[in-house]
Amino acid sequence: ALALARHGVRVTLLERAALLEDIGAGLQLPPNASRILAQLGVLEVLRGAVTPQRLRILRGRDGAALATMALGAAAERRWGAPMLVAHRADLIRALLEVLALTPGVVVRAGAMLTDFFETGSEIAITAQHGGVEVRLSADALIGADGLNSLLREHVQPDSKKLYSGRIAWRALVEATHAPAFARTLETSLWLGPKAHLVHYPLRGGALVNVVAITSAAADLEAGDIWTQEGDAAVLAARIASWHACARKLIAAAPAWRQWPLFDRAPLQCWNRGRVAVLGDAAHPMLPFLAQGAAQAIEDAVVLARFLAGAKNMQEALADYGAARRARAARVQAASRRQGRIYHLSGPAALARDHVLGWLGPEKLAARNDWLYGYDARLC
Repeated sequence: ALALARHGVRVTLLERAALLEDIGAGLQLPPNASRILAQLGVLEVLRGAVTPQRLRILRGRDGAALATMALGAAAERRWGAPMLVAHRADLIRALLEVLALTPGVVVRAGAMLTDFFETGSEIAITAQHGGVEVRLSADALIGADGLNSLLREHVQPDSKKLYSGRIAWRALVEATHAPAFARTLETSLWLGPKAHLVHYPLRGGALVNVVAITSAAADLEAGDIWTQEGDAAVLAARIASWHACARKLIAAAPAWRQWPLFDRAPLQCWNRGRVAVLGDAAHPMLPFLAQGAAQAIEDAVVLARFLAGAKNMQEALADYGAARRARAARVQAASRRQGRIYHLSGPAALARDHVLGWLGPEKLAARNDWLYGYDARLC
C-alpha cells in the first residue's frame, strides 16, 4: 500500500490481523529489502532494529565454528544497504506510522474480504469490518493474504500446497535470561542432522529471537501460526545430542510456537483479470534464506511501478507478474536447496562443513551477491 501510494495510486488496505505484540517474533531485513524500506521512509521510524555485526555458522554437535561472514558496515558497503533484524510487530508499526502520513491510503484494520467479482470496468469487493458489511469498488484487487491465499485460488485454482516435512519452532527469550553467547550483536546459525537453529538479538538487544527447524511427521496440519503452542520437551529431545550452549539456549525459552512448513510450486501467471497476488500468496518461501518478507517487499515496489499511471489494468498486472516471476522462483528454489544443505547428515554433512571452511568470509559473501545486491527498484 505504501509503495503504491508513493506512486500516486489510491489504496484501500483491508488488514484482517490485529497487531499483536508477539506476532511472528523476529524477521530478517536483508539489503535487498532494507534499501526499499529506506526509500519509503520506513527505516527512519523503525524502532529497535538491530544491525548484526557478523554471521557465525556453527556445528550443532560440538559448537565448532565452521564459517563467519562480516555484516554490519561491511554488508552495507558491499550491498549498498544494511542487514537488519527486527521484531515483526515493530516493522508493522513503522509501516502503519508512515502510511498514516501518506495521502491516498485508507486503512481498514480488522477487515476481512468475503467476496469479489469483476464488472468489466472495475472490481466489486465485499468485506466484513467491525461486524458490518462494507462494499467497495476498485480498479484492481491485490492479494497479500499468505500461504492459504483465497485470491491465489482464484488466480490459479489447481495450485496445491505441499508439506515440506519440517516444522518451525519460534521463541523469544529476554536477554537477562539468555546465555551470554546469545546476547552478542550477531546472527548465529547452528547446523545438525535434519535440524538447524538460528538466533539473533531484537529490540536493541533486549530480546533474543530463537528459531529451530526440525524434521517432523507428515500428518501435521497448518494451524493458527500465532497461537499454536509447541512442547518444549519434544524440541529438547530432538537436539539432546547437540552442544551444551545450544541446549542451554533452547531451555531458556519460556514458551514455543510451532507450525508446519508448506511450499507451493511457482505460479505461471500472477494475475487473473484485475486480481493479482503478492508475497507468500504468490510464492511462499521456505525460511532457509530468510527471504519471505524481503521478496514481498520486492514485489510491492515492482507492482507500484507497473500500476502507476496504468491505462490497462489487466496488462499492467500481467507485466508485474512477468517481471517478478523468474526472480521469485529462483529465490524459492535456492531456499529449498539451502534447506537440504543445512540438514545434511553423515559424510555429506562433513563435506558441507569442509566447503564452508574452504570458502572463507569473502567467497561466502560473494555467494550472496545475487540475492542481497539485487535492486528491485530498477527492474
